[in-house]
Amino acid sequence: MDDYDVFLNHRGPDVKGGLVAHLRDALRSAGLNPFLDKTSLVKGNQAFTSIDAALAVAKVHVAVVSRGYAESKYCLSELAAMMRSGKPVIPVLYNVEPAELRRVEKGPFAAAFKKHKSRETTEQVEEWADALRKLANITAFVFRLSDYRGDEAELKREVVDAVTSLLPSHGALLVKGHVFGLEEQVKICMHKVEAMSNATCLLGLVGMGGIGKSTLAKEIYNHCIHQRRYQATSFLKIDHSTPSSMEVGSGLLSKLQQQLLWDLMHVPHGSPQSYSYWFHKISKRGRVLIVLDGIQDKFLFENLILNTSSLAPGSCIIVTSRDHQLLRVTTRECSFYLHEVRLLGCEDSQKLFNWYAFGDKEAPKNFTPLANHVRKACGGLALALKVVGSNLFGKISKEDQESIWAEAAEALKGDVDVRKALKWSYDCLSPTEKLMFVDIACVFCGWKKDEAMKIWQSCKNCSSCCGNGTPHTSLRNLIDKSFLTLDNSSSNGGIMEMHGLLRDMGQDIGMVDGSHLWKGGAKRVLAKDKNHSSNKVRALNLAKSGEHKFAFEDFAIMDNLHFVILDGCNVSGNLEGISKELRFLQWREMPLTSLPSMLSLSNLISLDFSYSTKLANIWAQSGSSLEACPNLLTLKLYGCTSITTLPDSIGRLSRLQTLNLCSCTSLQKLPSSIGQLTALEHLGLLGCGSLEALPETITALSALRQLCLSRCSSISELPTTLGLLTGIRILFVDLGTESQALAIAQLNALEGVCATRCTDEAVDALDSSGTLINLHQLWGFKFVECPSMTKLPETIGLLTTLASLYLMLCDQVRELPNSIGRLKLLTDLTLSECRRLETLPDSLGALTSLQFLKIQRCPLFTKLPTSVGQLTSLRRLRMEGCGELRLVPHSLRQLNALEMLQIMDCGRLEGMGLFRALQGLRIWGCTSATELPGSCLVVVDSNFWSPASIWDRKQYLPWSWSLCDVKEVRVWEANDCGFLRHVEEDSESGRPILQRVHNLPCCYVAPPYKKQRRGAQ
Repeated sequence: MDDYDVFLNHRGPDVKGGLVAHLRDALRSAGLNPFLDKTSLVKGNQAFTSIDAALAVAKVHVAVVSRGYAESKYCLSELAAMMRSGKPVIPVLYNVEPAELRRVEKGPFAAAFKKHKSRETTEQVEEWADALRKLANITAFVFRLSDYRGDEAELKREVVDAVTSLLPSHGALLVKGHVFGLEEQVKICMHKVEAMSNATCLLGLVGMGGIGKSTLAKEIYNHCIHQRRYQATSFLKIDHSTPSSMEVGSGLLSKLQQQLLWDLMHVPHGSPQSYSYWFHKISKRGRVLIVLDGIQDKFLFENLILNTSSLAPGSCIIVTSRDHQLLRVTTRECSFYLHEVRLLGCEDSQKLFNWYAFGDKEAPKNFTPLANHVRKACGGLALALKVVGSNLFGKISKEDQESIWAEAAEALKGDVDVRKALKWSYDCLSPTEKLMFVDIACVFCGWKKDEAMKIWQSCKNCSSCCGNGTPHTSLRNLIDKSFLTLDNSSSNGGIMEMHGLLRDMGQDIGMVDGSHLWKGGAKRVLAKDKNHSSNKVRALNLAKSGEHKFAFEDFAIMDNLHFVILDGCNVSGNLEGISKELRFLQWREMPLTSLPSMLSLSNLISLDFSYSTKLANIWAQSGSSLEACPNLLTLKLYGCTSITTLPDSIGRLSRLQTLNLCSCTSLQKLPSSIGQLTALEHLGLLGCGSLEALPETITALSALRQLCLSRCSSISELPTTLGLLTGIRILFVDLGTESQALAIAQLNALEGVCATRCTDEAVDALDSSGTLINLHQLWGFKFVECPSMTKLPETIGLLTTLASLYLMLCDQVRELPNSIGRLKLLTDLTLSECRRLETLPDSLGALTSLQFLKIQRCPLFTKLPTSVGQLTSLRRLRMEGCGELRLVPHSLRQLNALEMLQIMDCGRLEGMGLFRALQGLRIWGCTSATELPGSCLVVVDSNFWSPASIWDRKQYLPWSWSLCDVKEVRVWEANDCGFLRHVEEDSESGRPILQRVHNLPCCYVAPPYKKQRRGAQ
């Protein structure tokens, strides 16, 4: 089913050949995808089934009511469905007056309704008449000779503008750090984009590394988002060096293609159709905005943007690159504008430097001359200003002024040289920090912090590692000095990220001093001189070296080798002569069927052979290779689809903490010796569909904390002694049988459970046994993709410690049990895509700790219980895609803790009261919300949580808001106007009341944001 933007409801004989056909063409010219049954039906589908499907997916409905409109019962049924849907409806009255819609028993519709009464049920006819009356209450476009002088073109333009303004916008991107001096460049670029709006345009942002190309691209992207210029958007950040970009089985290009199709058309991963097939359908999506941030080669661009003519007119592609010529050769067949990103001016440079050096736009008076001097040396380059400023932050004593600041000024004097400025900052690092910086630039960029930390910690007594006994402190110092950032949206301590210019500098440093041999440079060094700096080489990265063949003997004399990456490489020989200092070996997509022998790798911490689809034998049963790795902590065999079993000798890995066997689809059994892995904390078996059973010895894994058994379809029973795994905290499991249900109930220490493929058999087993009471530490319970489950356990109320309950794709569940009212510690309740869920029990009001309630895409959900007003702790309430929602209880007024209410696409909503205890009110397309007040009153605390991030595309993080201070609140609306201003103090609470100045029906609140400089007083 195509993702239609607009549904055109009309009676064909009256207007299809004229107005509606012209309107369809105009909507297409505006980059939209309209549904018109004559041209839009898919061959092979029943006509009216297709029309119903189009009604469901269209975001905006247009009802063209002509004088013969009511003669078609299909038109009337569509209209009734449109009014129920809750989506925006635009009435176009063609030679019809609004009053004639209110009195169908008279006027042009009388004869048709008289006929319908004789043939249809009374309820059906009344529903049609009610739909017309509701349509009459919506401001309409009325085509009269006096209004439009018979000019349908003018009417067409106004309808298209109205449709465009009602289409939802997309989420803005977070711009990290503080931004100065980009306003004028954004204005110039937007002017060029608007000037090329009749064709597909390409905007090239070119400039040296660190000048701010990515930041400018994000600002332009956000500007377009707020203007609602495009029907779909995608921002692709291209990083050529992180492990994710080298991941076998997909590769950088494949990952980017998947992300682009998902962003623009929601094409799921694994679609059987090719990228080319889907790309040529993008034009139906309407005008799109695509940002390619960091293009380095023509190949990548041409394989992402197959043909600019496949994009709808008015689409825009923004590309950032350091290469002028590259952008010029990629601009055929579209309008093109190349913008040279400028260095910051003196004033903006000084503000940015001061912000990172002093935490304020202004420098202390006694530091002003020195600050000006250092700023000049950075030459207006944003990255250099940020890094140098961060290295001087906190150094404000008189002694610092006379020593450190004076040294910086002296070292940076002379001609502007960005690398010189960054290198000075690097030179200020301690030896251990320098080594860690180069390690990250060459090996660990894109890694989870905790995984890299295990490797660094193993080097505590390593003389070649500068004796770094405090790796956590070293990493924190690098972050504080702006050499890298942590993306904390990930678990396990966050992902380490580094600016490309800093990464390049780190890799250059590693290559120059011979410590880190990196990809092409490593091949050249090995080919030229196999003895090159052999005693210095710490890291060797030969990933994706093509057809070049290597032998382990080539780097056997590298005595200090700590890290080796050989993804996709053809390497002969064995590992017996490799350095005993080796900590990390990654050889994904290994072309071998069995591992080469290893002699003595006593310091090896991490071994990764993922995606090696030919690998059938991990090692010989003699286990000599295992004896070489006594300190191994991590073994990753993800996607090794030829492995059928593991050797018995695996039990000798006595220190192993993580064993990842996910997607080993041919794995049939695990050896009993796996029970000897007494240090194992994480065991991943996701998608091991051939695995028939778990060995009984698995219960000996006393340290096991996380066990993943989801989609292990051949496992019907779990060991009856599973309860002996007293350390398991997190469990992912299929819950389809009685034995599976009773087995998990034995795990008394469980804190989180994600149950997939759950059945009523398992639910009944949990109820009859009452064993849920044993899970007295459980705080999170997820039911995901349980299509045959019709109910939750009645005994779920026994989980008295439960804080989070999550249901997704549980299609047969109609209601929740009353016992959920006993979950006194529940703070988060999410119900997503439960397509038969109708209501919540009255006991909902007993959840006195509930803070977040989210009901999403539950199309049969009809109402919230009145008891919702008793949720005294509720802070966020989000309802979306609940097509049968009829009313919102006035008891919501009692929710004094409520900060945000979001209601989107909620069908038959009939009325809303006046809410005063809300921080933001958004109602998208509730066309029959008759009691919505003319001016919306909003109560805002002085320190409230910004709802700006809830409109981000990353909707899996709906509640992570930023704390900020509010004085005036902007309101982004269809025409980007209106703001909330302070009106008065609430007499009862003393909190300020903000009143919306422009009485527009749909808005979201986005407060001004001032970042507090970390560490600033």
